Amino acid sequence: MKLFITYCVVMLSHRPGPVERTEAPTVIAREGTDSYRQIEAICRISRHCKGRIDRSNLHIEGIAFPWERDRMFLAMRLQLTVIASVIVMLSTFALLSINPVEAYAQSNKPFIKGTIANYVNQSLYLYKCYGDTLLLTDSIHTDKNERFIFTTETFSKVQNFGKGYGLYKVILQRNQWFYVLYDGNPIEIKTLFQPNAFYNIATDSLKVLKSQENKRFYEFQRLQQQLNVANYWLLQMLRLYPLPDPFHIKIEEEYFARYEAMLLFMKKIFAQDSVSGNPSPLGRLGGAYLSVLPDWKQPDPLRDSIIAAHYFDYFNPADSFYLHTNILPEKMDIYLALRTNKRDDYGQPVYNEMLFAEAAKEFLEKTAPLSFGEGQGVRSFCLNYFLKKFNKEHKDNAFLFLYDTYLKTAEGDCGTRDGDSLPFGKAWGWAWAREKASIMKGIQIGNIAPDFEIYPVEFRKAEYSTGVEKGKLSLSFLQSDYTLLLFWATWCPHCTQAVPEIKKAVDDFNSIHSPLPSGGAGGGLITVAISLDTDREQWQKFVTENNLLSFLNFSELKGWQSEVVKKYNVYATPTMFY
Repeated sequence: MKLFITYCVVMLSHRPGPVERTEAPTVIAREGTDSYRQIEAICRISRHCKGRIDRSNLHIEGIAFPWERDRMFLAMRLQLTVIASVIVMLSTFALLSINPVEAYAQSNKPFIKGTIANYVNQSLYLYKCYGDTLLLTDSIHTDKNERFIFTTETFSKVQNFGKGYGLYKVILQRNQWFYVLYDGNPIEIKTLFQPNAFYNIATDSLKVLKSQENKRFYEFQRLQQQLNVANYWLLQMLRLYPLPDPFHIKIEEEYFARYEAMLLFMKKIFAQDSVSGNPSPLGRLGGAYLSVLPDWKQPDPLRDSIIAAHYFDYFNPADSFYLHTNILPEKMDIYLALRTNKRDDYGQPVYNEMLFAEAAKEFLEKTAPLSFGEGQGVRSFCLNYFLKKFNKEHKDNAFLFLYDTYLKTAEGDCGTRDGDSLPFGKAWGWAWAREKASIMKGIQIGNIAPDFEIYPVEFRKAEYSTGVEKGKLSLSFLQSDYTLLLFWATWCPHCTQAVPEIKKAVDDFNSIHSPLPSGGAGGGLITVAISLDTDREQWQKFVTENNLLSFLNFSELKGWQSEVVKKYNVYATPTMFY
C-alpha cells in the first residue's frame, strides 16, 4: 500500500496560459521515492530541460519550458500517473474485501445462491434429476458467513444438459436436502440446517428470496402435501364417520376445499402460461399431478378407473421436460396401480400379468415423441423402466409382451448393431433385455430347442421328407443326428454373402458324415432355412440361383413378425442354432 500512497502525494502547480522561458513550476517530491525518480527521469529525457536538481531543499527546481505543449506534456503525464495510482489502490481495497464465494460468482453467472443457518464451512452437493437417476453435477462448501453459490458453470460439467432447465436436488449433511426448479433465472434461498431423524428441516424451513418460479413451486408443494393428506386420511375418515355426524360435514368440506385450492392454483398457472405463450416448468410439473376427483362414496376400483381415464388430461409424458425431473417413475407406477386395481364378482383382487402389460403399453403409446431428438428418449426411458420393473417383480409374461412389442428389429434391417435398428432410442443399449428374453424363452446353450410348427407358403421341398407333412414343418419330427436352424433374409447383405458359404460347409460335412438318405432317417446334418423375407419371388429366386434346394426352405413371409422368429428371440440376421 505504501507504493500507491507515495504516488498520490505528487503535486503539480503551474500558471495557466502561454509562457516563454518563465520560472519553472515547483514540483514537490520526497527524495528516494518513486515519484522523485520518475520526475527526475522526465527532466533528463526532456530536450528542453535547463534546470537543476536541488536535493538539499527536497525540491526539483529550474525546469523551464519554452512552449506550452511541453509544460502540458509534463502535467498530463503526472496527472495520468495519479489517476492510475488511485484506480489500482481502490482495486486493491476491493479485492481485499471481496469474499472468495462472491469472487467466484463474479466470474460466472449465479445459478443458485443462498444462506444456510447453522451450516458454516460445510459441503453441499448439487444433483440433477434425470428420470430415476440423480446425476452429481457440482459440490461446494459454504463460507464462514453460511453462504453458498452454485454458478451456471455447472451445466458444462454434464453432457446433454442443454440450458440446464429442470429439477435439481441440493443435498446437505445428515440426510437433509431441498429441491429447486430451474427455469433459466437466478435462484436465491434461505434455509436452516437442523438434523432430524423424522423431518427434513432444510425443506420445511426454506424461504425463496429470489425466483418467482420457485416461490410458486414451493406453494405448489404445500398444496400438494395437503391434497395427499385429503386423498388418504380424510377420505378414510369420510368413510368411517356416519353421514349425519356434524364432524363428517366438516371433514367433507375440508376434503373438497383442499382439492379446490389446488385446482384454482393450477388454473392460475395455466392462465399465466397462456399469456406468455410458453408452458412454464411448474405448469408442466403441476399439471402432471392434477386429476379429477371422483365421488368419495364410490368403491376404490371404480374411482381408480375414472382417474385412469383422465390421467393424461393435463399430463403429456411425451414432453422431454419430464426426463429432467424425477416424476416419470412415480407417474408410471401410479398408472399401473390405477389400471390394475380390479375385482372379480366376489370382490376379490384380480391378478393378471397381462393387465400390467396392457397398462404399460397404454402409457408407452402416450410417449410417442413430439419431435425427433431428445423427445424420442422419453419412450426409451419409460420402456427401460417398465422392463426392469417387470423383471424385478418376476412378471415374465408382461416382460415378454413389451419385449416382443417394442424391441423388435425394424423391417428390412439386419439388426446387427444393438439398438440402432430400433425406431427410437438409439443411445439405449438393450443387450440386457435380449439376454433376459432368451432366458425366459429357454433359448440357451444346453437347453432343448423349443419345438415349433411352421406353416409356410408353397415351395419346392428338399429331398428330406422326414418332419415335413402337408407343407408343415415340426422340429420335433425331424430325424437326424444334427439339425441347423438358419434364420436369414435376401435383403440382408450379410446373409447373401454368408448363406452360400454355409451351404458349402454343410455339404462338406455331409460328404464325410453320411448324409441323410432320401426319404429316410439317420445321420448327417439337416439345415432348416427359415427366411424372414416378405417378397416370395425374391426369396425363391435367391434359393434357386444359389442352389439351396438341399435345405429345408420355409418362410411365413412375415419378416420380423414371424412366430418362429419371436419364439427363438431372433433379433439379427443371420442367426444360427445348432
